[in-house]
Amino acid sequence: MSETISSSEGQQDNDSPWSEENMKDAPEFAGEKKFIKLEEIANLCDFDNMMIYGHGTASAGDGHEVVESIFDEGVKGFESLGSMIGEDRGSHTVGSTDLTDNAVGLWSPMDGELDFQKLKEKLDHWPHRDAKNVILMRFPIEYYYAYTEFPSERTRAYFTEHEDKNGQATNYIDRRFIIGNYDAETGEVELNPHFEPNITGDFKKELDERLAEVQEQTAERHEEVERGGLLRFERDDLGEEGAENDTDDTFDEWDEEDW
Repeated sequence: MSETISSSEGQQDNDSPWSEENMKDAPEFAGEKKFIKLEEIANLCDFDNMMIYGHGTASAGDGHEVVESIFDEGVKGFESLGSMIGEDRGSHTVGSTDLTDNAVGLWSPMDGELDFQKLKEKLDHWPHRDAKNVILMRFPIEYYYAYTEFPSERTRAYFTEHEDKNGQATNYIDRRFIIGNYDAETGEVELNPHFEPNITGDFKKELDERLAEVQEQTAERHEEVERGGLLRFERDDLGEEGAENDTDDTFDEWDEEDW
């Protein structure tokens, strides 16, 4: 039987949403599912410079197999058109890292103060498949990389790569960003045991490395584009006579390069 944990304390510094400090009012929940009211997620973590996203699932009631799988592995990246034929072409890893392929933006600081009543209304009337379970996620804005033309690079730092059940290398939204699952029928949030309330330590270091990899990849691609344009300009500038005498096949190779 589920109950609701009453969180009367303020911001917690503990590493787990159900640490001894957060669970002191309900010790009987040890080893069981943890449920809180939607507005009580404010007691679990800081939402300054964060974004809240949701991923609806079709399961409802006691059908928590999908929810539990997401808690364990993260939200699987969908195969978008861009990930199949665009910037990730040729990658051995499947699944888009464009967050908008996987989730819906629910709130950011640009929307003003976080209003849980408005958030609840959005969750209770989920537009896709009338989902009654919505995975709630919190993302730090500092790892949103805006300086790229590819959406999959903008949010790639939020994803981690591991094998799916079929052994295929797949992109997943990192489970540590998942707060829990909102149940529209009960109005409660089932907490994810793998959620990381604090972006610190090894977690922050890992995110810094992911962001740096994306920045480097974007920079390298831009350099290639600029160099390709320069080479083509030089070839055009040679004129017909120069082109006939040109024995360097660099230009032909560049034209055929897959980039």
